[in-house]
Amino acid sequence: MGDDQLRLYRTLSRAPFPKSYVGKVFLTAFFGTHVPLLALLVYFVRDRRFGLGGALRILSVTVPATLGGTAMTLWAMYSLSEPTALASKALRRYLDSGELPDLPVGYTDRAGRLMADVQYTIERLDEAVRSLGELATRDHLTGTYNRRAAEERLAEDVKRAERGGGALSLTLLDLDRLKPINDAYGHRAGDACVEHFAEVLGRNLRAGDWIGRWGGDEFVVGMWNTQDVQPTKQVLERIVEDLRESPVVLPDGEETHLTFSGGACRWRPGDDARGLVSRADEALYQAKAEGGDTIVNLD
Repeated sequence: MGDDQLRLYRTLSRAPFPKSYVGKVFLTAFFGTHVPLLALLVYFVRDRRFGLGGALRILSVTVPATLGGTAMTLWAMYSLSEPTALASKALRRYLDSGELPDLPVGYTDRAGRLMADVQYTIERLDEAVRSLGELATRDHLTGTYNRRAAEERLAEDVKRAERGGGALSLTLLDLDRLKPINDAYGHRAGDACVEHFAEVLGRNLRAGDWIGRWGGDEFVVGMWNTQDVQPTKQVLERIVEDLRESPVVLPDGEETHLTFSGGACRWRPGDDARGLVSRADEALYQAKAEGGDTIVNLD
C-alpha cells in the first residue's frame, strides 16, 4: 500500500488532540459540516447590506440547521464506524481467549468486506492452530499420542486418580520379533506392522481409554475403572484375538500374524506417573523374559 493513501491518516494520527480514531473522525466531520456556516459569517462581516437584523434572521435558521446536521452526521459516522470496532474486538477476543467470532459477513461494501475478511482469517487461523496442536501431540506414523503427549496425559490421569476420579490401569505393550521382519523385509514392513498394531489397539479399547506410542514398537495404554484385573484382561484378550484374525499385509503382499508382550499394573495411592510406568515396565520385562506373547499383571 502506498504512503499517499495514508497521508491524511498519518497527519491526523500525529495530532495531539483528539487521541482516539473516532474522535479524529468526529473533529474532521465537525469542521467539514461547519464550513458553510463559517463562509456565511465571513460574508456577513464583509458585506453589510443585510444589516444586523437580516443577518440574525438568516443565522437563526442556518445555525440550528447546521448544528442539527452536524449531530446527525456525527451519529451516522459513529454508527458507520461500528464494523471497524466489531472487527477489532473480535480479533482481541480471539487473541485473549480463543473465542471464535460471529461477525456479519453478508455486506459487500468496504466495511462489510473488512468484517468478512476478519471472520475468514480468524477461522482459518484457528484451524491452523488446532492442526499444529494436533501435530504436536500425535505420532506421525500411527496417529496415537506421541511420547510427550502420553506422559502429559498420564500425569493428568494420575492426578484424577488421586482425587478419587476412578481406578486407573496402565499397560505397556511391545510387539514380539519385529526386528527379524525389519531385517528381512526392510523398515517399511516394520512400519506397516506398527501401524497395524496401533489400528488394532484403537478399535478394541473402550471409550475413555487412550493409546500412546512410547517408542519404536512399544505402546502405552491407559484404562479407567479397572478395580480388578478383569477389564484389562478382557481388553487385552480382544486385542490378541483381533491380531490372530487379522494378519498384517507387508509391502510385498505377504501376510504375517503379530503377537505382543504386555506388562500391566493398577495405580495405587502414592504412585506418581513415573512410578506407575516403572512398575508396568517391570511387568513387561517379565513378559519378555518368559518368551513373549504373554501378559504379566503386576499389582
